[in-house]
Amino acid sequence: MAKKKAVSLIKSNPFSWKAFEALRQAVGMAMDHKVYVIFIKDGVFALTDWKPEMIGVPSSDKSIEALGMLNATIIAEKESLSERGIIKLKEFPVEIQIKTKDEICQILKSAEVVLTW
Repeated sequence: MAKKKAVSLIKSNPFSWKAFEALRQAVGMAMDHKVYVIFIKDGVFALTDWKPEMIGVPSSDKSIEALGMLNATIIAEKESLSERGIIKLKEFPVEIQIKTKDEICQILKSAEVVLTW
């Protein structure tokens, strides 16, 4: 099977199950495809140093680390970070790229699969 360019677009806040499940699904896809995980809108909060265990939500740190090991590209939208006053992202053992809305639009246009969370 040919590798597909797949995007998991996470726009939901990380305070529920959506972001966690989106990342788990992205890990599964990254085993066979070229995956981009893009955080926009309130989804960017998942990349901050928040404490999910305090509200009973599973941490996404292991999924983000696994995505890095599987050569997935992880991106945070610059405008969403700025609008929410996020200056610093949590330190992950993988690179989190910061891209503009226009750059992200180009990735979305070239993708064969886009899953929105």
